[in-house]
Amino acid sequence: MTGIKPRARVALIGCSDEWLCRSLESVFLERGYKVTRTSSGKQALKLSRRSDYDVLMLDERLSELTGIEVCVALRDDPLFDHAIPIVIVSSSHSTLPGRTAAYAAGAWEYCHLPLDVDGLFLKLGTFLRAREELAASQAKSLMDPASGLYTTYGLHHLAEQLEARAVRKHEAFACLAFSPQGDGAAPKPDESTFAEVAHVVRGQARRSDIVAKTGDSQLSILAPDTDAAGARLLVARLQRELDAASRGSTTGAFKLRAGYCAVPDLAAADIDLTELVHRAESALAKVPADGHGDTIMGFDDLPTS
Repeated sequence: MTGIKPRARVALIGCSDEWLCRSLESVFLERGYKVTRTSSGKQALKLSRRSDYDVLMLDERLSELTGIEVCVALRDDPLFDHAIPIVIVSSSHSTLPGRTAAYAAGAWEYCHLPLDVDGLFLKLGTFLRAREELAASQAKSLMDPASGLYTTYGLHHLAEQLEARAVRKHEAFACLAFSPQGDGAAPKPDESTFAEVAHVVRGQARRSDIVAKTGDSQLSILAPDTDAAGARLLVARLQRELDAASRGSTTGAFKLRAGYCAVPDLAAADIDLTELVHRAESALAKVPADGHGDTIMGFDDLPTS
């Protein structure tokens, strides 16, 4: 059986010097990387925030914004993945002030010409192994440190415990999946707005409910002792609270797109909670994203064809 081919690593190279840019591109291509090039510091900053690169190589003398200035902007950006190694490259001989400024800006490495290619890629190998181990550890974390909510892994882990109790007591059970959507020019919430939405949802949930962040702009709730009618009431209550919170906020109003799946007796339904979660997410996927039509959909209401 053939194994899954690993994803090619991707490097962003930001250099105002064409010769240096081509030279760096060549050495990364030789080592199996895909490469994106830019000569603009502003473009490098935009690309770094928008795409998931494995390595950023930034020229100390980038145009518009220097490599150091890009590094500082990324260091202070909560949306940037700070596990991505950033290397500042100097086209002149290394100086202590330049090296110190690079490290103070958040760079992982500072190098100069002529480039020690072998040494650089040995360090990058170490950096990237650490990043991969961090990603693997976070994938198995019960809690999301940024939002204070459970992770997808935590949701499924706790589902196993809740399922045994619900089956034993013949409880009703519901799973709800939410995606907040705004009006006008900002259809999706940014990180700070999503945090406000998550705060409202968590504050309105019962102590027995499990609230998890299951996507960049998605929340899910495992709700014991809740049937379909209770699930719809919960969505209505959350929407009222979001409307009230938006009146005192600068982020504007957000509507909850919601999908749910609920059963009156988990034992009699002969369905596990993992499947319940999957069905709620399937229902959410059918809720119109353009703001037209119903904003809540039950799995049992989906067409069977």
